[in-house]
Amino acid sequence: MNMDGIKKKVAKAKADVNQGIDDGAADLKKAREDGEQSMKDAHDEADKKIDDSKLKDPIKKAAKSANDAAYKAAVKAVDKAKNAAKDAVEKAHAKAKDIVADLEKQAKEAVDKAEKYVNGVVDAVTKDLKDVIDDSSLPGPMKEFAKQGVDELNKLAKKGVKDLANEADKIIAAGKKEADAMLDKLKDKALDILGFKPADPAPASTTTPATPKPQTTSRAHDHQGAFRFSVQLGGVQAGTFTAVDGLQGSVEMLEYQGGMDMYARQIPGRPKVAPVVLKKGYVNTAVLWDWMKSTMDGDLRFENVTITLLADDGVTELGYYNLLETWPSRWSGWQLDANGSNAMMEELELQVRTVERKA
Repeated sequence: MNMDGIKKKVAKAKADVNQGIDDGAADLKKAREDGEQSMKDAHDEADKKIDDSKLKDPIKKAAKSANDAAYKAAVKAVDKAKNAAKDAVEKAHAKAKDIVADLEKQAKEAVDKAEKYVNGVVDAVTKDLKDVIDDSSLPGPMKEFAKQGVDELNKLAKKGVKDLANEADKIIAAGKKEADAMLDKLKDKALDILGFKPADPAPASTTTPATPKPQTTSRAHDHQGAFRFSVQLGGVQAGTFTAVDGLQGSVEMLEYQGGMDMYARQIPGRPKVAPVVLKKGYVNTAVLWDWMKSTMDGDLRFENVTITLLADDGVTELGYYNLLETWPSRWSGWQLDANGSNAMMEELELQVRTVERKA
C-alpha cells in the first residue's frame, strides 16, 4: 500500500474542499454586498428623480422624507435578518462542536473497549499456555521457566496493544482538532458573508501568570495520614496493595569491654532491615504465589519495591521508600470462615537487603 500516495490524495482533497469553501463564500459575500448596494442605489436614484421633478419644494421634501424612511426601514429589516442569521450560525457552530466532542468521546471509549477486549484475549491465551505447560511432562524448574517466558510474552503483547491504543488516541485527538478548525473556519466565513467580522483572538497576556495554588493543604511540619500511599512491586504486576507492615530498620548492638573498662561498651554491629509484609485484597490471579513458588523451587528472583507517601490530594508525592533486592519468604492466601463476612486477603512477606528513603 502506497501510504505517501494516499496522504497526497487526502491533502489534495482537503485543499480542494477549502478552495471550494473560499470561492463559495466569496460569491455569497459579493451577492450580499451587491444587494445592499442596489438598495442604496435605488434610494439615491429615487432622490434624484424627485429633485429633477417639477414638484413644489414642500412636496419634494415630503417625498424625499418618505424615500429616506422606506430606505431606513429596508436597511433595518436587512440588519435584523442578518443578526438572526448570525445567532443561528453561532448556535449551529456550538452544536457542531458539541457533536465533535461527543464523537471524540465515543471513539476513545471504543478504543478503550477494544484494548480491554484484546487484553482479555491475551490473558486467556496466556492461561491456556500455562495450563498446557502444567499438563506437560517437563521437570518442575523447566515448567516454571517456560511459564516465565509466557509471562514475558504477555507483557510484550499488552505493551503492543497499549502502544496501538495510544496511537489511536492521538489520531482521534488530531481528528477532533482538525474538525474544530474546520468548524471555526466555516463560522468565520458565514459571519463574513453576513458582513460581520470574526472576533479578534484574545491578546497574549504580558503579565506573569500567578503561581498556581497547591492542591494539598499539607505543610512540611504536619503529620501525614497512613492511608494514602501507593506500592510498585518491581516486575510483579500484582494489583493494588491495601496495607504495608514492618517498615523497620535496626542495627545490632554489640557489647565490648576492654581490660581497663569497668563497664561494658555498646558499639554498633551489622544493620538489619525487618521483613516487610504486603497485603492486598484477593483477586483471581496467582502472581504473588507464582513468585513465592519460584523461590521455593530454587529460582530466586529479586525485585525492588517502591512505597510512595501521597498528600491529601492523593496525587502529590511527599516521599518514598525504596526496598532493594527483595525476595518472598512467606505467602498467605485464603482465610476461610463460614461465619465471617470479611474480604479475602493475600499477604506476602518480603526479605529486604536495604532501604532508601527520599523526600
